Amino acid sequence: MVTIKPLSGISIDKVYEAFKKAFSDYVETLALSRAQLQYLLERRGNNLDLSFGAFQNGELVGFTLNGIGPWNGRLTAYDTGTGVIKEFRQQGIATRLFNESLPVLRENNIKQYLLEVIRTNGSAYKLYKKAGFKETRQFDYYICSRDQVVIRKGKLNHTFPLKEIERPDWDLFSTFWDFYPSWQNSIDSIKRKLDHFKILGAFEGNDPVGYGIIEPASGDIPQLGIDPGYRRKGLATTLLHRLLGYCVSDQIKMINACVSCDPLREFARSLKLIPGPGQYEMLKKL
Repeated sequence: MVTIKPLSGISIDKVYEAFKKAFSDYVETLALSRAQLQYLLERRGNNLDLSFGAFQNGELVGFTLNGIGPWNGRLTAYDTGTGVIKEFRQQGIATRLFNESLPVLRENNIKQYLLEVIRTNGSAYKLYKKAGFKETRQFDYYICSRDQVVIRKGKLNHTFPLKEIERPDWDLFSTFWDFYPSWQNSIDSIKRKLDHFKILGAFEGNDPVGYGIIEPASGDIPQLGIDPGYRRKGLATTLLHRLLGYCVSDQIKMINACVSCDPLREFARSLKLIPGPGQYEMLKKL
């Protein structure tokens, strides 16, 4: 009999073994090492005490890994990863994991549940809608070889000096946004692993008028923002060009770019980037 309980006290090794089995269909996910999975969970604020596992005779056969933190002013659980190993699929385990976790989350003052689902996964989307989730946004994502990024040299702007930033002014940077970053691209997510990122600013005098952030090891670019008064001057292209110089990965990733943000979509097109299937962001009040 399969039982559901929190993952409190379960080792990351046991979680990793279940994770590998559950996502054996996904080549990119399967390639994650134990250390990479642990890093990903830490960056997204995972809390094993408020994550849940499905157990059969002591074996972890399914799981929901929850990040916990503030989201739009409310304490939120974020689905960092839900999976069930092949032999136990089609038994309603994912639904049980969610339903049986809700009372525990509510007892711990969690006010809402946030997740993302790939837009091509129609069955999962319908299940979440049935469970009371509402679509809040649609995201594009861009993943490509670093060599595929086309940067036209004539677009580069050398008027504004670029400098590394060690103590970002998040209040200022947020005024450069066209949309609020997703959970995995949020300020909190970056702050949890700040020493793993490079932050580069474009300056006029002592004041940043644009900035970009990259995680060199993965090629992930979670944020790129330009002061509205300094746009269409090539600053985004210039910052991206310099950020690529920090990258030690063969890949570049811009995940969860809001579909409704026309300037970002236009910028991606100028770089010859083609979006993947993208995701729905979905939220349920608890």
